[in-house]
Amino acid sequence: DRTTRSYYTMKWFSLSAALLSAVTLKDASAFGVDKSQSSADVMSRRGAFAKGATAFLGVASSAMTSFPNSAAAKPVYPEAEADKKKIVEGYKGLEYLLANWDKETTVCGRFDNPYIGDGKGCERTPEKVMSYLGYKSMEHPLYRVDKTLIRLQRLTDDPDFLDVLDKFVEKADETNVMAFVSSWGEANPGGGKDRVEYFIERSRNNVKESRDELGKVIRILDIKVD
Repeated sequence: DRTTRSYYTMKWFSLSAALLSAVTLKDASAFGVDKSQSSADVMSRRGAFAKGATAFLGVASSAMTSFPNSAAAKPVYPEAEADKKKIVEGYKGLEYLLANWDKETTVCGRFDNPYIGDGKGCERTPEKVMSYLGYKSMEHPLYRVDKTLIRLQRLTDDPDFLDVLDKFVEKADETNVMAFVSSWGEANPGGGKDRVEYFIERSRNNVKESRDELGKVIRILDIKVD
């Protein structure tokens, strides 16, 4: 790829420059200079080699600057900005969910049965939790966020990025499981409203940790959040 080609180009320039530098330091006799030649002739030939080496080094230096840090720089891929935007939107969504937790995890008007929910037609539900984490829609910015994060890893050399990626995926999956279990908490044997509340609250803790891991991604990649 381009990074590899740039690396070997710079290596070639460096080796060639080193060779020419060595040539200028060799005694002129190594190139068939007769010892009977005058010192002026010898100096003239040495001067010619020195000028040639200097010119070559100038060209090599100029060529190498056309590949600034190309061997070490992380390449930017076409979807980079779109992926960054997804992370920011997902982060903001989790921030909103946590700030409006009770409202977002409560649904009213579904049932007239006083024995369901709070007796006033409202019940706690984890559906929004799964939605905010991208498990309900392919259009959500956090849908298959693991793939998004893997692509974004190309933009950084930070050794902590992979750990952040793994932890976010782990916490998001745990949140989804807790939310799903909560949705059946009242229907299961021995279940009830308290079990629904219990698992919803556990999922909230996982949402907080998921949000924090996305925050680390934003800091590592120096993404601006409006």
